[in-house]
Amino acid sequence: MVGTAQDGAKLAYGETVRYRQTLVVEADGPLPEPSIAPVYNGHRWGLSTRWDDNHPNARNVRRKMLENGIRGTFYLNSRQPEKAEGSLARFLSQDGMCSVGGHSVSHPKLPELTANQTFYELLDNRIALECLTDQPVNSLAYPYGQFQAKDRPEVLHAVSEAFLRTGYHHCVYSGFVMGNPHLPAGVVTTGLQVVPGDRAIEAEKFWASLGKIRAHEANYRQTSDCIFLGVHPWQEGPVLEELGEVMAKLRDWDDFWHCTQTEWAAYAKQRHDTKVVPGAAGSYGIERPAAFELGNDVPLTLVFASTAVRAATVDGVPCELRQADGKTYVNVPHAAAFGLPAQIDRAGADGNAEKFPGLKASLTLDPAGNIVCTLENGTGAALTAGLLTLALPPACEPGLLRWQQPELAAGEKWSATATAQPVREGEYWQGGKPYVAAQFDFVRDGERGRLFATAFGTAP
Repeated sequence: MVGTAQDGAKLAYGETVRYRQTLVVEADGPLPEPSIAPVYNGHRWGLSTRWDDNHPNARNVRRKMLENGIRGTFYLNSRQPEKAEGSLARFLSQDGMCSVGGHSVSHPKLPELTANQTFYELLDNRIALECLTDQPVNSLAYPYGQFQAKDRPEVLHAVSEAFLRTGYHHCVYSGFVMGNPHLPAGVVTTGLQVVPGDRAIEAEKFWASLGKIRAHEANYRQTSDCIFLGVHPWQEGPVLEELGEVMAKLRDWDDFWHCTQTEWAAYAKQRHDTKVVPGAAGSYGIERPAAFELGNDVPLTLVFASTAVRAATVDGVPCELRQADGKTYVNVPHAAAFGLPAQIDRAGADGNAEKFPGLKASLTLDPAGNIVCTLENGTGAALTAGLLTLALPPACEPGLLRWQQPELAAGEKWSATATAQPVREGEYWQGGKPYVAAQFDFVRDGERGRLFATAFGTAP
């Protein structure tokens, strides 16, 4: 079987697989219509951390964070090929208490690269980190914080296009997200950074920054409802202990949801993209993005301005409740069928997937721009709910293509074809080798998986 680009419609930026659930609420009397909480479980703020680069001291910073009830995300490079076992990414993300985010392959200054090189640096980094951790990566920190050039507006355009095509939907730099004319409204989220200090802890300055956010809360919430610490995990010895003291005090400084940036990004996106429609008495229809596209399966919190709620279930599954200040917060879990992948892999040069024995994938890009992605199911079981997403270089439109493959039977082979059509000319947009990547999400024996295939074309 072969699917063409016409069979797979252009994927709009921010578009996700959505599914429906039915929430049933039991209550002592009538209820007001629910709203979606800005922060999970009705907390006032999300609180997280952001630490850049592959510094070995990140292990100690993670330990100090967890000792003080603080969580967060480490933004890593992937310049050196690694095995998952023993890797820094695997260690930092173990148990889900912390996560990893993208920080480019080799930590270059992006304005000095071509658009093709920028695209490779961002996307291949995400693929490598997902394969190391078996966890989706949805958040990015730009190396050196550079995403534009004053006298070259095409840089911000290309970096934005690269970001939107890579599967990220959260960036730690609010300056990139807010007011960026190249980002569709509501597609990318961010946070409010406060800096305790990398080489020396500047506690007074740190608490003053937090106090400013509290004093001008309404203005800051227009940017985000999440506060996060940063930037580098360089604190050692006495400085690390000082950082721990700040964290210990910060833990209960306000009503915080302590989360990773990955969790925050997933919650913020589903909050924006979910629709809740009242049904029969006590029943509500929920249409929401799939967890495997959000990057995390954090529940969605609905708020009822009443304490009359006694219980709630979604498609028969109990929901956790919390009541405070005359309100009831109902945390609605994701359906298991739309949950996170259990394993993530990249096809090798021979097309084989080590984590999915028998599954083969290949991706080619010829000099004429013709792209062919082929999947061969030799696993002995059917692959269902297949979803193939193809990301194209920034010079081309469309930027994303998607095909649905409801079932790939055991022994079956399927190909999808497309053509990379450059619409932006010049050395900056087309210089260097073009890079393409295919992401195949599927279910096998009730377990979700993800397989990547990547390819370079020929430089002009």
